[in-house]
Amino acid sequence: MKYVELIIKTEDNLREKVVNILYDHDIYTFEENTATIVDELNQDEKNWDFIDDDAFFVEEGELLIKCYFAEDDLIDVEKLKSELEKVDIDSTINITSDEDWANNWKKYYHPIEVGEKITIKPSWEEYDNDSRIVVEIDPGMAFGTGTHETTYLCIEALEEHVKDEDVVFDIGCGSGILGIAALKLGAKNVLAVDIDAKCIEATYNNAKLNNTLDKMTIYKGNLLDVVEGRANVIVSNIIAEIIVEMIGDLKKHLNRGGLFISSGIIVEKIDMVKNALEKEGFEILEVKEKNGWALVVGREKNV
Repeated sequence: MKYVELIIKTEDNLREKVVNILYDHDIYTFEENTATIVDELNQDEKNWDFIDDDAFFVEEGELLIKCYFAEDDLIDVEKLKSELEKVDIDSTINITSDEDWANNWKKYYHPIEVGEKITIKPSWEEYDNDSRIVVEIDPGMAFGTGTHETTYLCIEALEEHVKDEDVVFDIGCGSGILGIAALKLGAKNVLAVDIDAKCIEATYNNAKLNNTLDKMTIYKGNLLDVVEGRANVIVSNIIAEIIVEMIGDLKKHLNRGGLFISSGIIVEKIDMVKNALEKEGFEILEVKEKNGWALVVGREKNV
């Protein structure tokens, strides 16, 4: 089986336009490289192992985005390419083999320490540090390796806010990385939801890999539609528009004083999320940015 790779090369100041077009086509997972990433790498060379070589060839002011699709989606990818060209954004389509897509990326993915406590370790790598909590991940085709800024920000927030015996809902769970991290940080149980069958499979496999399956309930469904009960913490790493869509239902599923940890938000849309939370009676506890992405943590007021 083959897969389609769409490579978009444009100016960094057109990032929001590109990302909005991708979101309009329900594309939320992609690789992104800018000169900023290289600047960060120069400060911390231990991270070079899990960065695509292309990052080192992106000039100042340039943006390189890669998206991956099944071969059956080629016609839709060609339409997307045409739409990008209409707004003067260049892109290239490549066909790559299943083995290339499923395995070759692994050479860039090694253990990464996140925050003060967590280390994300790919299942095929060795790691020895008894002072840190290890989360083993084999993401497969799902989003969530720990290297993306939004996943990193969410794990840092979970480290800060999850307490022993908390119930956590992970909405849009991807690889299951956030729910598993929450359990290893002391949560009593986790309910994980995703609309993508590949993500459900990855979450199940990763929960089993981490011996947390007995504390996880995994549902296939759309956001909070399939969720019953209440949580102390709801975490969602999706995109701003979808986060805003479900904010109105949060109070039905949060315990009094519960927290909503949200990411997948481009910095230009921080106010969109903040305003929606405040409109529903939440106070903003934290806003944090990393490489163009943001995290927003909210809590119901008067708690």
